[in-house]
Amino acid sequence: MLFHSLDYLVFLPLTLGAYWLVPERMRLHVLALGSLVFYASWSVGYLPLLLGVVLVAWGGGLWIARNASESSGWVVALLFLPLLIFKYWNWVAENTESLMGFGESVSWIPRSSLGLPVGISFFTFQAVAYLLDVRKGAAPERSPLRFGTFIAFFPQLVAGPIVRMNQLLPQLSKSQLLARGDVGEGLYRIGAGMFKKVVIADTLRVGVVTPVFLEPSAFTSPEVLVALYAYTLQVYCDFSGYTDIAIGSARLFGIHLPENFKRPYAATSVTDFWRRWHITLSNWVRDYVYFGLGGARVSSEWKVYRNLLLTLLVIGVWHGASWNFVVYGLLHGVAVCLNRWMRKSHGRKAGELPPGAWAWFWRFLVTFHFVVFARILFRAPDFGMSLEVVEALLRADWAWPRFSSLCWILLFLGYALHGVGDSVERKVRSLFVRGGPGFWAVGLGLLAALCMKIGDGESLAFVYYRF
Repeated sequence: MLFHSLDYLVFLPLTLGAYWLVPERMRLHVLALGSLVFYASWSVGYLPLLLGVVLVAWGGGLWIARNASESSGWVVALLFLPLLIFKYWNWVAENTESLMGFGESVSWIPRSSLGLPVGISFFTFQAVAYLLDVRKGAAPERSPLRFGTFIAFFPQLVAGPIVRMNQLLPQLSKSQLLARGDVGEGLYRIGAGMFKKVVIADTLRVGVVTPVFLEPSAFTSPEVLVALYAYTLQVYCDFSGYTDIAIGSARLFGIHLPENFKRPYAATSVTDFWRRWHITLSNWVRDYVYFGLGGARVSSEWKVYRNLLLTLLVIGVWHGASWNFVVYGLLHGVAVCLNRWMRKSHGRKAGELPPGAWAWFWRFLVTFHFVVFARILFRAPDFGMSLEVVEALLRADWAWPRFSSLCWILLFLGYALHGVGDSVERKVRSLFVRGGPGFWAVGLGLLAALCMKIGDGESLAFVYYRF
């Protein structure tokens, strides 16, 4: 059930109506049932997997709380097992056989033919974070219904944000009431997400990105460069659009989800980029991988760089079972290490901005283009296609790119909207919220008409659904 599909636009009001109409003691049941229906709409066959993760994490949390002195690593390993089987098993098997010298015709390690369950990386990381927090001393959740809703809460189930127990469980433990502005805020975020996804991301995907990455040799160097800029914007509008709809949908239930983006392409270092992009994943690996390895509190500086490299490697591999993602993570890891070395050599504190407009500008420009060119590994399915894109990019066949006027308009508009300051965005949102139901109806109606006019009629899945 895609967020921008008619199914969801029917499902969400029906669930909201049932949630607010039933007695307070039944609202959690409605939310839990609605979440299971939402996930089952993708594949009923994978519903037992989600329920199994919920059961293991809930029971594991209670066991860890009662047996704090005993090893709890097996519970965490049990949660990671489905992720290994569904997402990484075939890749690990293929590379193990290659490493041992077996030819392509010999496959002695059995393969999995199972498809990747939607959202498995997200709800697995959320469940693991819960167990690790309980192991650190947090009180476990004793209600299986409340815990199941925490893991399966449908707005953020499929592609995040990755929510911690202290961010969502307290909200599910009390009767929710809509605060002033919740409806307007929720509708605004849903509308903003639809605009980003349907109008900008999908148009650029169909009109620029997909054709170029299917056959890079058929396009000129400037066209490939424009496609890289377009993909960089597409993946942001696609994923942040999903997050906007998730946050907006949750807000209509009176529930607040954490932000996941903070104008990432305005970053002035790769370290800063990861503080702004997919914030909940960055915080997850920081807290449970980087700090778990010792962070910056280790005995020598080289171990800090080791920890940074391993942390960014985890981020890369989290995105998929591919050597492209391994190299993608390592590239970002090397860049983060370089950022740390430069900051330390200049005596700046973490997060401290460089002095002067020029110093800001060149750091922004270098960071942005590092992100853009590293996206080749993110978008291309393998090294072969990545190399084709690079070769096409380096050809000296200069000519004006042959893309439609609409794609050019949306490319510039998308980056302009991304560059708008937070204060301007807050004023626009506040204007919408204060407008009231009539204004909301007209605004969202015009947006729906725009989506129908510009959209190609095909409901394209969100990029991060495949992770």
